[in-house]
Amino acid sequence: MVKERLSLALCRRHSVFVPREPGEVFALVDDVSSMHRWLDRCIRVQKYREGENAVGDPLRCVYQGMTRHGVLTGAIVARVPTRTLSCTYAGRSMRVALDFSMSPRGEGTYLTHSVQVTPTGWLARLSSPLIHRMLERHMAGTMEGLRHCLLATPENQPAPSHR
Repeated sequence: MVKERLSLALCRRHSVFVPREPGEVFALVDDVSSMHRWLDRCIRVQKYREGENAVGDPLRCVYQGMTRHGVLTGAIVARVPTRTLSCTYAGRSMRVALDFSMSPRGEGTYLTHSVQVTPTGWLARLSSPLIHRMLERHMAGTMEGLRHCLLATPENQPAPSHR
């Protein structure tokens, strides 16, 4: 007999208005080498292929976990310049889906960031309530980091953060 597992996916969505063109917002989100500047808990994201990003490009993300560094491998699953970028990642204890959507609004861009975390290991499933609470802070930190990077002048760009 096969047991059905309830979906334990933890989902969050956060939106912010940024007084920048959608192309400028997309360029920052699409530059995986700079994600550590604004993606909360991210140490670095590496792409294994040269050139412009494309759907299917494999990625590797090193992040600061609760007690140690973690590694997630993934890929770009959707990419429409100036509109959306979506990536999925998987590690030993979780699967993560990230989505960034941009829509023009007046003199700027309405940016929406969605995250879905699915705990897969027994310890991660047990820690779901803690992960759920941390996800809210993660989203706020990510959006604040993105907004800060987009509003900073080139000479005032923040230094890389290695949390």
